[in-house]
Amino acid sequence: MSNVVQFLETLARNPKPLSAEDFTAAVTHAELEPAERQALLEKDADVLNRILGGRPTMMCLVAPAENDEPQDDERQNDDEEAPPSEASKAA
Repeated sequence: MSNVVQFLETLARNPKPLSAEDFTAAVTHAELEPAERQALLEKDADVLNRILGGRPTMMCLVAPAENDEPQDDERQNDDEEAPPSEASKAA
């Protein structure tokens, strides 16, 4: 894992947000590449993403699963609309 990812993970685990001065001090003292440090200090997520080789866009889609079995109300509607069976015609 890269140093910048470890650094960000450490920040994320801290329950208290850092002040601007504390954040600057933490970034300055971290063992990071100059470009990573500069991107963090400027809070430029796009530059940091490019440095780390991240994807420019990430999407997540959720689609409901298809269910072949009819629901209870669908079964009721089918029963009401069904034509009379041969046995009931003969009676």
